[in-house]
Amino acid sequence: MDMQAPPAALLSLSCIAVRDETPTVKTFRLRADSGPVGFTPGQALVLKVPLPGGPVWRSFTISGGAGGDLELTIKAQAPGGATRWLHENLRDGDSIEARPPRGAFTLGLRSNDRLAFVSGGSGATPMMAILRHLADTEPETDLAWFHAARDPAEVLFARELAEIQSRMPNLTVAISVSRAAPGWFGYRGRVSRGRLATAIPDLGRREVFCCGPQGFMQEVRLIHAAEGGALAQFHTESFGGAAPAAAPMAEAASEDPGFGLTVNGRAIGIRPDETLLQASLRQGVIIPCGCGEGMCGTCMVQLVSGQVDSRPNGGLTPEEAAEGYVLACSTRAASDVEIRLA
Repeated sequence: MDMQAPPAALLSLSCIAVRDETPTVKTFRLRADSGPVGFTPGQALVLKVPLPGGPVWRSFTISGGAGGDLELTIKAQAPGGATRWLHENLRDGDSIEARPPRGAFTLGLRSNDRLAFVSGGSGATPMMAILRHLADTEPETDLAWFHAARDPAEVLFARELAEIQSRMPNLTVAISVSRAAPGWFGYRGRVSRGRLATAIPDLGRREVFCCGPQGFMQEVRLIHAAEGGALAQFHTESFGGAAPAAAPMAEAASEDPGFGLTVNGRAIGIRPDETLLQASLRQGVIIPCGCGEGMCGTCMVQLVSGQVDSRPNGGLTPEEAAEGYVLACSTRAASDVEIRLA
């Protein structure tokens, strides 16, 4: 397959408002220059963040939006990174580019009438987008909300949760903080089976949507299973997850050399059992990635030539696929391949 495709369509977004949610979390309201942007609650935007050393692509779940605007609620992480840059530089009136909303962490996964939204830290953002939608469209939904935060000042959406609870009679809300302050009446401590089972006694019979740090989600997954929950009834939001590990050098050297892989003009190799992302990482070529599961679209690259087995998991639109883009984390080579970083 040879192609010289035009770039995938990007959204040009103007920041029209910024508000503080907690001392470390801000919500950015963005408006597309091209007009209203639709999204399914739970999806994400991949922003092109113009860091001083060059632009990077980062995925952020959409926390809400109205009238075609989009809101991103973002926690500032370590200095020098994309989130810190956004906190320190993106202001009312500034512009930023993004790929259109995408992602499969939505109510389209639902198969149970009883739900539980379990989040850690800024993992509450996709949950809030879905919760707002349910409050407007299915206010009778049987839903248990559990949120874990570091301290009371970092609890997200507390006031809005109280307001939504007044409209959703079957919504229960439980919040736990690991560093309680005087006057805190919620749960105390990190997530555990006992704490979660106390807050949501029928956890094992609920369908769980979970978002937070990888360790947090893995622990909640095990707790859900221990409470009798079915694996198919547990869904995670994987943005920000650990990058797929590169194959060990010794193992790589002893097996089928596979095909040639050229990334931005640099020739490397790729084994048949490796994804484009794994092969690149193994040989020191960095391709930005997010979920590593074909959902967030952060690792989208342009296929210049060659045959591939591409299996995106919702992270690539049909238009992008038609334009010759693939996701490095979920694409394997079927011949010598050349790609270009998008």
